[in-house]
This record gives sequence, structure tokens and C-alpha cells, in this order.
Amino acid sequence: MAQRETSGAQRGLSRFEGFSDAVFAIALTLLIVEIKVPGSPDGPHGYSDLAKAMAEQWREHLALIICYVVIGAYWLQHHYSGRIYARSDHWFSAINLLFLLAIVVVPYPIRAWCFHLGTQFEATGALTLVIGLALIACTWMAKWFYGRSGRRTMDDRLAPDFLRQMTRRYGIATLIQIAAVPVVIVAPRLGVAIALLCVAFFLLPQPKPRYNPGEEPAEEEKSSQ
Repeated sequence: MAQRETSGAQRGLSRFEGFSDAVFAIALTLLIVEIKVPGSPDGPHGYSDLAKAMAEQWREHLALIICYVVIGAYWLQHHYSGRIYARSDHWFSAINLLFLLAIVVVPYPIRAWCFHLGTQFEATGALTLVIGLALIACTWMAKWFYGRSGRRTMDDRLAPDFLRQMTRRYGIATLIQIAAVPVVIVAPRLGVAIALLCVAFFLLPQPKPRYNPGEEPAEEEKSSQ
């Protein structure tokens, strides 16, 4: 095994995960705040049918659903990775900040596409959305590759074949997200469909972590993570 070299203070994951979970929670919670109820100061006005007025906000509702699915899918992977990463250091935390920035920002490109769906600006909105999703995938992979190189932040007990398997799974998903960028320029809706279907991959359960023979963590350790 390569010699592990970390930068700055090497720390456990409790504060790292706590901060990341808080960012995810805030990002998910703020989504509903963007939808203004008809009749409220910033909501729709001049309507005679409340049900129709709410139905006309379908773009906002669609944006809420897509944002929740995208952010939720990556939270599931963040939660899963708590069994893979064992420590953090300066650069790992810095890359994670970039990943969280992409998570916090992604509602903007999603709303840009939803609000201009079916208009002359749909192509621009679609390109913005796909680029936003690709940035999340790229920052996730940057964190993965940094942590895996020399086992800087990954659990030393994990089996090499398991890490190769996860690198392939995450790597292929990221390449598909990147490939969706040129596709969306030619065929906007196809590019968006590819990017969103790729995100659906992260909703699926990932393989159970495998460890080197005789190095499996105790049940008490698994339940505490």
C-alpha cells in the first residue's frame, strides 16, 4: 500500500459530516421558500380561482421536485460514504467545500430550465442545468480521487477490488454527466434527460463495503457510523 500523505491537520469525520449534513439540510429546506403562495405579498395576484392559480405555478413545483431529487440523491451518497472515508485533512475538506457549493447552487440552473421550459430560452436553460449537474459530479469525483490516492482519507481496511468497483461506478456516471453537455447543445431535452437519469443512479443502493480478510469492522463500529 502506498504511503499515506495528508495535508494540514488530520482529523476524524464527526465535524466534517456534521457540517456537510447541515448544508444539505439547509439546501433542501430552502427549496419550498422559493414558492410563493398566491395571495401572499410576493405571490401571484389578479386571480379569480385559487386552484387554477396554484396549478399555474407548475414550473415552480417541477423545480422543487427536481431540486429535491438531485440534492437528496447526493445526500444518500454522502451518507453512504461515511462507511468509506475514515478521516479528513485540509485539501479533502477544501474539495468538499467545492462539492457543497455545487449542491447549494444547483437549484438556480434547475429553476432556470424549469421556468423557461417550452420557451425560446429553453436551450440556454437546459445547457445551464446540465452544466450544473456535471459540476456536482466532477467535484464528487475530485473528492473521491483525492481520498483514494494513497488511501489519504479512506478506510485502510477496505478491499482494493471494492474501491476499484466504486471508482468505475462513480467514474462512468461522471463521464455520462460530462458527455451530456455537448448532447444538450444539439438536443436540449435529450441532454437534460440523460443528465437527470444519471442522477437517478445515485438514488440506487450502492454495494456493501468489502474489507480485507480478517479486517471487517465490529458490529458496534458499524452501528455507530
